[in-house]
Order: sequence, then C-alpha cells, then structure tokens
Amino acid sequence: MTPHNGIIEIHTIENTGNNADEMGLLTAQFVFYADCQQLKVWLPKTDFPKWDYGSYRIINRSTHTIVEVGQVETKVSGNTQMLFDTLGFPEGEYLLEIESPKGGLHCLHFQKHVEGFLPENLKPAEPPSTDDTMREMFW
Repeated sequence: MTPHNGIIEIHTIENTGNNADEMGLLTAQFVFYADCQQLKVWLPKTDFPKWDYGSYRIINRSTHTIVEVGQVETKVSGNTQMLFDTLGFPEGEYLLEIESPKGGLHCLHFQKHVEGFLPENLKPAEPPSTDDTMREMFW
C-alpha cells in the first residue's frame, strides 16, 4: 500500500431511497496522526441490530472504482462505530454507501486532499501523552 497522507474533508451526509426521511443520519469524524488516519463513522441510533444492516461500499468517484466493500455487521465495532483506514486512499472524491435495514442508503460524501493541504478548521489530533505522572500516582 502506498501511503497518501492527505487529509479527508467530510462534505455531505444524507439518506437516499426508501424511507430516507425515517432512517436517521450517520455521524462521521476524520482523525489523523503522522502516517496514520481513520475515518470514524457511527450508524444512527436505531432499534435495528448491526446484523440487520446490509453491505457497505466506498466508491472513488474520481476514478469510478470501488475501494472497499463488505458487510456492515463485520465492520462495526461495538454496536454503531465503523472504522476505515484511509491512509491508502489517493486524493479524490469518495462516497460511502451503507444499506439501511429500512431499505434506503446512508450516504457520506468526502474528499481526500493532496498531502500538505490543511483547511483552517482541521488540526491534527494530539498523540497520547508519554507523561506517566498520573499512572505513577495511582500505582
């Protein structure tokens, strides 16, 4: 895998298809450190368990190729969180589609920027502290 360190900017979150207005919206966050990045996506709060969801797919809209595809139930951590390693995604426009148990699609539109581009509103996440003061106080 060739690393692409450009950041991701989330554009639009919407629902499409059957029952689109009844499904609830996804929540998403992009997190990045040096040479590591993740797209975190949370399914909407619902009475449906994760195994009632269908498949998900990430489409590179710039090249019209499917980057990743799978079943939601195997990608979900806990009950609602999905983590995507985006370091290997080259710059371009992307679409994440998730099949809802209600019949429509949850859609997340995002853009992977070229390395070095940093919008004003994005800052790198702070790495975990190496200060052991708190741990030493209680051990």
